[in-house]
Amino acid sequence: MKSFEHRFLNMALAGALAAFSSTAVLAAPVMPGFKSADSNGDGMVSLEEFAAQGGHEQAFREGDANRDGRLSSDEYAKSSAHNDRIKAGKYVDDAWITAKVKTLLLKDEGVKGLAVNVETHQGAVQLSGWVNTPDQIVRAEKIALGVEGVKGVRNDLLIKR
Repeated sequence: MKSFEHRFLNMALAGALAAFSSTAVLAAPVMPGFKSADSNGDGMVSLEEFAAQGGHEQAFREGDANRDGRLSSDEYAKSSAHNDRIKAGKYVDDAWITAKVKTLLLKDEGVKGLAVNVETHQGAVQLSGWVNTPDQIVRAEKIALGVEGVKGVRNDLLIKR
């Protein structure tokens, strides 16, 4: 009998230890940044808290799987990934706009944009460099404004002397 009780006790103890140690392993890891985003400490991230960390509403909505208007740690991870893709897309859009404007300037007989620098940030295009005439300054700006996605143009072109 003693050996049965001894084995039973060992098995019970082993089971309890296994259950105790596995809860730490099975517990969902907290996404880095989740605790800092959860500014009120309620264990969830609201849209306002997400936006305060630079998150986009669209990314928040895509990550909010249960549509309760709050993000758990897992949902926060998904929203953060969506947010990163949105930010990357904006960078690609700016690069595309820059390339398109530069290409059109180079193709245009009136501008011949070799000495025109083009930079784009969040859809705002900056033109800088040198052209031969005031008409080329106006023409370059019109070309840039005609490109899809351009929100505005800062024209810093100068006339060569």
